[in-house]
Amino acid sequence: MLNKIWDCAIYCRLSKEDLNKGYSESIKMQENELKRYILENNWNLVDVYIDDGVSGTTFERNDFKRMMEDVEKGLVNCIVTKDLSRLGRDYIETGRYLEKVFPEYGIRYIALNDGIDTLNGEDDSIPFRNVVNDMYAKDISKKIRFNLRSKMKDGLFIGAFAPYGYKKDVNNKNRLVPANDITTEAVKRIFLLYMEGFGKQKIAKILTDEGYPTPAESKENYKNGNQKIKMWNSNAVHRILTNEVYIGTIVQHKRKRISYKVKKMKDVPEEEWIKKPNMHEAIISEDVFWHVQDIIKNRSKLKFRPGHVVHLFSGKARCGDCGSYMGYFYDKDRKEPCWKLICGAFRKYGSKACTMHSISEEKLKQVILNDLKSISGKYVDKTQLLKLAEDSVEENYTEQKIFYEEYKRKLAELQNTFKQMYFDKIKGLLTDEQFKMLSEGLQREASIYSEKLKEIENEIYAENRKIYLLQQAVEKIKCIVEMNDLTRQMVESLIDEIEIFNDHKIKIHYKFSNPENYIS
Repeated sequence: MLNKIWDCAIYCRLSKEDLNKGYSESIKMQENELKRYILENNWNLVDVYIDDGVSGTTFERNDFKRMMEDVEKGLVNCIVTKDLSRLGRDYIETGRYLEKVFPEYGIRYIALNDGIDTLNGEDDSIPFRNVVNDMYAKDISKKIRFNLRSKMKDGLFIGAFAPYGYKKDVNNKNRLVPANDITTEAVKRIFLLYMEGFGKQKIAKILTDEGYPTPAESKENYKNGNQKIKMWNSNAVHRILTNEVYIGTIVQHKRKRISYKVKKMKDVPEEEWIKKPNMHEAIISEDVFWHVQDIIKNRSKLKFRPGHVVHLFSGKARCGDCGSYMGYFYDKDRKEPCWKLICGAFRKYGSKACTMHSISEEKLKQVILNDLKSISGKYVDKTQLLKLAEDSVEENYTEQKIFYEEYKRKLAELQNTFKQMYFDKIKGLLTDEQFKMLSEGLQREASIYSEKLKEIENEIYAENRKIYLLQQAVEKIKCIVEMNDLTRQMVESLIDEIEIFNDHKIKIHYKFSNPENYIS
């Protein structure tokens, strides 16, 4: 192995917290240091991969993914970083790459400053280094959240974009001032029209017709190639009508990230919102704003709102020409009244946005059923499907049992590690603070494995579970082969999207394939 030709990838990363303006000095230093190391060893340098200003808690990094693509192509067999934290600060995901992904592709990994080289075998210190790196990321995240929350409590605006109708003060980016342009006029017009009795959808149409820019258009990063014109909608009007920012109040902390490792956001209960009144100049007077809130409340009481109907193709059919969702309407003027789908943009804004693209639900249903029957007749073997179902159920059981044993082993290892750490603490090799920091990470990981073990136990030891799964498979196979009807569940399971074109052609994007042909 020492005489093997090593085709190396240099990977450099710097987080936003460490990022300087422009191309970071620290990144350049990482790159030069690693290039020198590869040159001294007479190895081949395939490429340098740099993620500048990206957190180590996520592996959704552009150049990291590019590097892994080159690994999959067989162009790289050795990855070199300055230290382990450059690879990542999420100890679970970093461990997965080191213990599973890299070995699967035969990748040698070197963390130069940490003295880690996987060619020398397993390094018992790596899991602890990963935990420490993870705890560092968590600590940084806590500090950032604390600082942002402090700013919110002081009434400082911390959003990336100013609300529609406002701009950030050139002398203080955390303070809002009225933009005093067409967007400010649009806000005033929305409130005036609503008090005059116009509905939100009607106001949206007026704003579109009169050429007022939408909130999305006012943001620098706005791009939408599907629509021919930028159009207002009732949701945008509602958000402006109910936003207290227009009376000078800053309302923040409405949403927050699930955790420092997950970018997904969740709504915060209204009682936890942070409100600070009189923080900037109002565009709308308080009398007008609260009068509008009363109107909204009263109108919502007067409206009859039946349960929302999810039709067969709701959210699945799009206009093939403008990209808008197809909307449903009931055509009662026909000899045989029926539900039809028409282009949503045409329905709201008329011919200047798009054309009707009308098709009955029943006709679309028959087209798709006929196509599915044709596909089923050509490619589906019922006997083979049954055999596959049986094999799949059995394979799932076998796989679950393997995972079960693996998780038990991992849990036992964590427990032994914890014991060893406790003895090290008693001997004075670890301080109380170090022991607490490391043990918290181990306990969290142990808790995850315990939960996984319980889940698998419920799966593999449930009474008659195999028989039930096979019966389900048989019923599904029967539906696939016979294709006598099309249900909403089948549409969800089989179809990604349906495009309806102006020339009466239909393109179906199935989840199991992407046929390029058009179906008339």
